[in-house]
Amino acid sequence: MSATPERAIATGDRVLNSVVAQALALIGDRWTLLTIRDLFLGRHRFEALLSNTGAVRSTLANRLKVLVEQGIVYRNPYQDSPPRYEYRLTPKGLGLYDFALALWSWELRWLPKDSLNLPPALYHRKCGVAFKPVCICEHCATPLMPASVVGRENPDYRPSKTAASTAKRRSKVHIEAHKATDASLFHATDILGDRWNNLILGCALYGLQRYDDFQRALGISSNILADRLKLLVAAGLLLRTRYQEAPIRYQYILTHKGSDYLSIAMSLHKWGDKWLTQGRGGNVVMMHNCSSAPLKLCFVCSQCNHPLDPHDVSTR
Repeated sequence: MSATPERAIATGDRVLNSVVAQALALIGDRWTLLTIRDLFLGRHRFEALLSNTGAVRSTLANRLKVLVEQGIVYRNPYQDSPPRYEYRLTPKGLGLYDFALALWSWELRWLPKDSLNLPPALYHRKCGVAFKPVCICEHCATPLMPASVVGRENPDYRPSKTAASTAKRRSKVHIEAHKATDASLFHATDILGDRWNNLILGCALYGLQRYDDFQRALGISSNILADRLKLLVAAGLLLRTRYQEAPIRYQYILTHKGSDYLSIAMSLHKWGDKWLTQGRGGNVVMMHNCSSAPLKLCFVCSQCNHPLDPHDVSTR
């Protein structure tokens, strides 16, 4: 069933003005995502970040400058003469760990297993084995699924100055031509390092399926919407199916791969609620079907069910 115009617009307002959209305005491009990946992997110096992300020098310098200005990263001096600095995550930056885990685990699940760019397995020091992060509800300890999560309007919400209103152009970067040392997360960042892709997936998680409903909800131009829908179908996140013969009309349904985007969106929502709203909360309160209380989520080890901490996780 197609969404009504009113429901489509309401969904668009929820998505466009959400803390997830605000977070994406700060970190939602591929170079920033790859930089954050490297910082969590212990690469702190500019040259190491440059070689592993594959970004050009000016692009990396710009992304680091923004991350410093936003309080996500700080410059730490490690040499006096000449002055040299390394880049370290602040508490606000470390708060992105759940998001980094969600991206990593999404890549592990959905990149073809014979891909040369498959990221290394994650190992949990507490149980000593390879694991996959699992996003669960803290109230009932069950994994989050799209059908079990609902967003409700926050009556106390007041728009902040950081609310995002424009989308960044998608970078035309192809993995095959990329010269980075570390190619892990390339699949995720090629798809999710674009704000429009994320907003369309957000609307799809709210139940929108038809072209007109996406356009009405997001106020997106037809050429951009057609391009992003084509990309998301080709990447296997949406399935294009015919629902009308005369004239021919199509709808876009989330695949399992697309539904798995929920953990990424929820981790950004958790981070944005804490760091971008100054305690006021976002425009939407997320709820789990087990409770009338606001959703509290965490990532746990798939082997021992213990909550994950950056100091207890390594790659090999």
